[in-house]
Amino acid sequence: MVARLLKAHGMDGEVLASIDTGDPEFVFVPGREFGFAEPTGSQIRSLTLETARPHKGGYLLRFREIGGREAVDAVRGREITVPPDAVRPLEENEFFLHDLVGLEAWREGGEQIGAVSEVYELGGRILLGVEVQGHERLVPFRPELVRSVDRESGRVWIDPPPGLLEL
Repeated sequence: MVARLLKAHGMDGEVLASIDTGDPEFVFVPGREFGFAEPTGSQIRSLTLETARPHKGGYLLRFREIGGREAVDAVRGREITVPPDAVRPLEENEFFLHDLVGLEAWREGGEQIGAVSEVYELGGRILLGVEVQGHERLVPFRPELVRSVDRESGRVWIDPPPGLLEL
């Protein structure tokens, strides 16, 4: 997901979107195709971006296929995506937050703890939901707790303080 379509802005089809990418200028380029799932999840529809501009912490987007306020209302709340090749290549130690889901969680000493089941973004903070013995435990995504992420091995290395995983 690169954005969520929030609400109509005006009457002519412009939509306010919350952005979920660190590179909006790279992603929101006129002519780029975006996709979203129908409510049933069975069909992917596509939208072609015409214009994009920052607005009050989000972006105002205009798509070729959305012609008015009613058309915006029909897609309101939908998450839009782009193919992986439409985002900039990641640097060596970069990753997407959604890539963390499914990684094994290991303690710095070499003990497997569980697996990352969810990533939560809350007011500028990120929490990893780690499944530990059938219970989700929340681990703040901070350098002193999450020591490293190794996508190749499928592991995230954490150093939780005593009691964190038992709460």
